[in-house]
Amino acid sequence: MASKGYLELGSDHMNAQLDFFKLRDSHALASGTQAGDYHGAHLAGGWSVRDNLWLSGSLWQRRINGLSENFDFNSWQLAGQYRFLEMDGQQPALALRLSAWGNQSSEVGAHNICAAPVVGRPDVCQPNAFLDSVKISNPADKALQADLVASWAVSPAVDISLFLGMGRTELTFGDVSGSMTRDDKMNYNLSFVGGNIIGTTADGGSQFLDKASKYGIDLAKELAWRGNFVQLGFNAAWRTGLWTWRGGYLYYAIEREAIDDVLASRGWSSVKQSKTLMMEANYRINPRVSVYARGQLSTSLIFNDMPVLYNSYSADLFGGRYSIYTVGLRADY
Repeated sequence: MASKGYLELGSDHMNAQLDFFKLRDSHALASGTQAGDYHGAHLAGGWSVRDNLWLSGSLWQRRINGLSENFDFNSWQLAGQYRFLEMDGQQPALALRLSAWGNQSSEVGAHNICAAPVVGRPDVCQPNAFLDSVKISNPADKALQADLVASWAVSPAVDISLFLGMGRTELTFGDVSGSMTRDDKMNYNLSFVGGNIIGTTADGGSQFLDKASKYGIDLAKELAWRGNFVQLGFNAAWRTGLWTWRGGYLYYAIEREAIDDVLASRGWSSVKQSKTLMMEANYRINPRVSVYARGQLSTSLIFNDMPVLYNSYSADLFGGRYSIYTVGLRADY
C-alpha cells in the first residue's frame, strides 16, 4: 500500500461488446439480450492511521440491466485493518480486517413476469390470476464481515497474501405493489400488507382481499432473507519498473435462511457459491499517480458484491458466468 494513503477513481463496464469470452451466452435467459449489461463508477480511498492500522472506504453508483428493466443502486463500504503480528522469517505478518458494506435502491421492479421463463409459479401465471408487474421500494442489503489476512514479502518486488473470512448479510425492503389480471379479465392494482394482498381496480369499482399464501408468496422470506457466508482466497503483487501486476482468487459460499427452501419447493435452482478470478495492470505515470486496468471473471453474476439482487424471481439469473472490466486512476500520498 501507499505510505500514507490513496484515492482511487474507477469505472466498471460489461456489455455485449466487452463480453469477449461470450460468458453471458452460457445462460439461456440472458443470451441475446441486454440482461447483465452493467456500468458502475466508484470513489475509494484509504488512510494509514499508523504503521499497522489502515482505514478505508468506498462509494459506488451501479446500474445493471435485467431482462426488461434497469436497476440503479448506491453502494458503500467501510473497513479497518489492524496488523497484530509482524513478519519474521517464514512467519507471515497477520492482520484482522473488519468491514461493513451494503447496497440500496429507491425502487426495483419487474414487468411481464408470467411471460418470463424464470417464473413457473402456476397460481399467479394462469388466466384467473395473471401477475403482470411488481414494484419493491427501498430494497437494500447490509453486511458485516471479518477477515484474517496472512502476508509474506517474498522479495522486494513480490508479496503474497492469503485470507479467510466470514460474515452475515441481511436484506430489507419497504412497500411492495403490483398489478394483476384476475378472474373476470379485470386489471387490479395490488398492495401487499403483511400477509395479505389487496387488489383494487383503477376506478375503485371492484376490490378483493386474499392471503398472499394463496398464491405461494411469502415476501419476508423471498425479499428480506438473511444469510451467513465464508470466503477464502489469495492475492499477489509483482512490481517491475513503472508497472505493478496484481492477481487474486476468491471462493465465496453462503447459507441463506428460508429463500432457498422456497426456491426448492417450486422446483427452482439456487446458487450458493461463487469463484472469482481478478487480474490488474497498474502503470505509474508519475511518482504519485498511476492508471490501471482490471478484469474480473466470476462463476456468478455480481453474486457476493450485491446480495440485494438475489430474490425468488431473479435467482435463476445468477447461475451464469460473468465478467466485469474496470479502468481507473489512482493517487498515492
